[in-house]
Amino acid sequence: MTDFSIKTGKRLAIYASVLGVISLAIGLVEILGGWGESIPGDLFGGFVLVVMAATYLGGVRGAFQGRHEGLSFVMGGLFLTAVFGVLYLLMMGADGLMYLLGEAEALPALTDARPEIWIFILSLPLALKVRRLSAGMAW
Repeated sequence: MTDFSIKTGKRLAIYASVLGVISLAIGLVEILGGWGESIPGDLFGGFVLVVMAATYLGGVRGAFQGRHEGLSFVMGGLFLTAVFGVLYLLMMGADGLMYLLGEAEALPALTDARPEIWIFILSLPLALKVRRLSAGMAW
């Protein structure tokens, strides 16, 4: 028995699995010391990405079958992605304010954005779809 359309569930599962694999790959690279300027070495940030990936990938099977259990894992992954994506955006904003106050010598460039911010931006279409699916749900 399905809770929502299997076709919709397959789309959600594919998108969530892509986000999960990207998060896992970048998280492991961060844990292992980073890769140049684009992916900084950050042990705890890497562990956060691995947990996000596990949450996304934990819901793939259920979402693929059209069950709400899978949707709840995807929602958890989206929540984690939003929390850490917004946190790193705020940190970039603080760096920008430091530049405006004259405390920093250079304005942070868009290339200084951490991978968590890019994953957050990539997750926004999935968040909109999940919001539409969960709008009529009884909690």
